[in-house]
Amino acid sequence: MPPPPSLTSLLDVLFILVFAALVQLAARQAPAAAEAAPPPPAPPPAPLAGAALRQAAIDATTAQLAGAPLLVARIAADGTLAALERDGDRRALPVPLLTADADPDVGVAYVGDRAAAQRVCALVAAGFGLATLRDAVVVIAPDAPRAALPVALVAGLERDAERCHPEQHALALILYPEATP
Repeated sequence: MPPPPSLTSLLDVLFILVFAALVQLAARQAPAAAEAAPPPPAPPPAPLAGAALRQAAIDATTAQLAGAPLLVARIAADGTLAALERDGDRRALPVPLLTADADPDVGVAYVGDRAAAQRVCALVAAGFGLATLRDAVVVIAPDAPRAALPVALVAGLERDAERCHPEQHALALILYPEATP
């Protein structure tokens, strides 16, 4: 009887055909993968230099301030917060910002230095019923020129303008009549 035929050579041929098909498939996908690969990242932009950085900061600040709510605190020459204004809403609010001081060298003291609730930005927030003045612009507008105001008032308003951001998260500016057109 003849020996049964061997399937080894048939399996070898089948293996070679499958292997060749896999190699061809991989060769076809390699260029497609290379084309689909993302381009290398662009180098980061060079940092802006002096004048360009300054102009970019001015532009960003102008854009931010243009959209911010504007709140006005009118300060009378006698040292009282006379009125508050917001979007055409004017509220009379005669709150004294100065008080007599027993020290003869001082004579008059700024109330906001003694009580945080008596500072201009806190009074503006309370006057409009706001918990915070976040992202608002508070304009402190004295009715009299700086030189005509009591020294204690001018110094107190300047301190209040500086404290407005850390305490109320708002930008405060003092605009004396001589500084505005």
